[in-house]
Amino acid sequence: MNISDEKAYYVNNILTIYFIAIICFVAIYSFVYIPDYETYEISDWMINYEGGFVRRGLIGQCLLWANHIHSFDIRYAIVLIEAFFYVLFLYLIIKIFNEYKWSILGAMFPIVCSTTSLTVYRRDFMMLCLCYLSYKLFFRYLKDNGINSLIISIMIMSVSITIYEPIFFVMVPVLVLQYWNKKKNIKNSLFIFLIPILCMVLSCIFRGTDNQVNDIWQSWLPYLSQYVDIQNENIGFAIQFLGLTNKEVFSLHYECTFRDNMPLWTIITLIIVFSLAYFLCTYVPSVYREGKRLCENIDKYEISRILLFQLFIQLPIFTFLSCDYGRTIPMSLYTSFFIFHMSKMNGYKVYVTNIIGNTSDKIINSLNSYTVFNNPWVYIFTILLFPFHTFAPSLVYDNIIVHSLQKIIKYLI
Repeated sequence: MNISDEKAYYVNNILTIYFIAIICFVAIYSFVYIPDYETYEISDWMINYEGGFVRRGLIGQCLLWANHIHSFDIRYAIVLIEAFFYVLFLYLIIKIFNEYKWSILGAMFPIVCSTTSLTVYRRDFMMLCLCYLSYKLFFRYLKDNGINSLIISIMIMSVSITIYEPIFFVMVPVLVLQYWNKKKNIKNSLFIFLIPILCMVLSCIFRGTDNQVNDIWQSWLPYLSQYVDIQNENIGFAIQFLGLTNKEVFSLHYECTFRDNMPLWTIITLIIVFSLAYFLCTYVPSVYREGKRLCENIDKYEISRILLFQLFIQLPIFTFLSCDYGRTIPMSLYTSFFIFHMSKMNGYKVYVTNIIGNTSDKIINSLNSYTVFNNPWVYIFTILLFPFHTFAPSLVYDNIIVHSLQKIIKYLI
């Protein structure tokens, strides 16, 4: 071991402690400055079924029923729910990274880089925890054919899609493919996943109407009036969003990403962001405390295959169904780690189609031909300079160094 390896090891440890501090400050800040009811962060949780069935209404309906029993300020309840799943998610992902001796930096950089408050993620950490549980049960079924594990996994998928329909893209396709690979029967595979697919179809059909927007908002007014001057409150942005047609939604996301910026520059920055995110996910170094060194990740081939599949399946989210890249890209990264872990636990090799598998192997082989990509210092500097922002395009100053300084000023000064 040369001195540069030992230095990289200590720098990795220092940055890990620093990243943990940032993540803690993000959580604390979320309780100090709670968003207003009209913001997306809060109003997205307020969507309910008071105007009839509508996508994302399940959690809001439960919160409204809870208010019927005992009135409370839902903003604090929402932040508490988010904080609970935030902590649970961090526990799960760090546990996985420790098991494979991966550097914790690879788990924390998306949150540390772009987040100013955990509320901006809305339901994401809840959905990631549900993904973890659904994957765990499904891969257990693949191992021992336990029908109960399969049924519960399907139920969790269905409820998850009802809560937040974009989760369909990272849950259902990859698991349908594994089931088909096991049974080699397309009709049977689609039948098994019929309920989650129907939940997604219904969520697309019942996107919301103007009447539902008013009904939902009116259902909350008796409770909101206890905490704010309701005359000065606008209808929550996420609730208003329900009144948009599919065409208007697609156009809004597309324009936010491309037309409001220079299209070519946006495309270039997105290519850079996706490429670097792929590198940081697949080449995360292994940390060996005994020898005080960072080593090559021996699992990168398998992680690469899963990640490429997840990114490919999420293409609709990356184009006209969303513009929150700071939320959607981490969803692909973290679910890839979850899937890899479940496959290892159950001795199952994840199938991602021959095309994606072969393409992935060629990419890794090509990168491996350059020793620089296995250099731990390259990984550390890439982490620090990774241009990542909640929305596209990401710019040169959208990196952990600059964003961390902004957080320190915001939180401490």
